Amino acid sequence: EHAEKMETEFMEADVEGIEDCGEYKTVLTAEGPREARAVIIASGATHSHLGVPGEAELSGMGVSYCATCDGAFFRGKTVAVVGGGDVAVEDAIFLARTCKKVYLIHRRDSLRAAHSLQKSMMALENVEICWNSVVECINGEESVRSVTVSGRDHGRRELDVQGVFIAVGIRPNSECFIGNIAADERGYLIAEEDCATSMPGVFAAGDIRTKKLRQIVTAVADGANAVEGVQEYLMER
Repeated sequence: EHAEKMETEFMEADVEGIEDCGEYKTVLTAEGPREARAVIIASGATHSHLGVPGEAELSGMGVSYCATCDGAFFRGKTVAVVGGGDVAVEDAIFLARTCKKVYLIHRRDSLRAAHSLQKSMMALENVEICWNSVVECINGEESVRSVTVSGRDHGRRELDVQGVFIAVGIRPNSECFIGNIAADERGYLIAEEDCATSMPGVFAAGDIRTKKLRQIVTAVADGANAVEGVQEYLMER
């Protein structure tokens, strides 16, 4: 509403790339090119999915990708966390504080998470690790009822859970910018707190940029920093 009040022009189109044309930047879209003196990229990142039956159907009804966001809904209940990295182990520790039981489902026989996190989780009596296991499907109708797991050690079994927290990574929505704008090995656009990228006049804000914490509060802060960066960039010209 604020943007509309400022007479901002809105356009819906798939972005295909960006080019540095000196004073102007050209944003390539499926609806044709658009020129601007400065550009803020805020295309975010997408949680990696398991791609198993029931995941999409029960998303928001027991399937979650953020334990700190949704964990409070499962107080006193049994849940499963899928993954083996820092985020997955941190989620398991967080959920174990209020949940009756937490299963950590990991496809390998060792975790990738930091040793200190592993040690903290291993000390929790209500956390059970399902080693060498993968999720086959998430079961339920109006809400999650169970998860079917296939494991090398225990074969195929069904775990009675009311929630499934998927922590198998986050993918930045940066494919169309790679090559023209510097990115790290995971595809996040390299930008510090000022949100400036390697292309002069182009700024990256939110989950798309390199940063430690990706939450709404840090994305909002990036928005303010990016706008300030744009203003300074334009004033210098």
